Amino acid sequence: MDRKLHDEIAKVAYELYEKKGRLEGRHHEDWMEAENIVKARYAKAEQRKPPRKGDTAETLKEKAAKPERRTSSGKKTTRKGAAAKKTE
Repeated sequence: MDRKLHDEIAKVAYELYEKKGRLEGRHHEDWMEAENIVKARYAKAEQRKPPRKGDTAETLKEKAAKPERRTSSGKKTTRKGAAAKKTE
């Protein structure tokens, strides 16, 4: 996980911890909730990006229909990469 993303999640998790009355033993739930909040923010920001030069209405529809696949750590995955690993 990139340091900036980790720090942002940690900040939100701490805010949740304080908001919930500083309940001990709930750090994992606070972290997971914070991770979802931060990832949702990034997803919204990604949706607001203007189309790249050369994108057509058809390619934009295709991209919208195929959500990005990500690992649990947030890294993008590709079908090529998964297929290449299986054949190796």
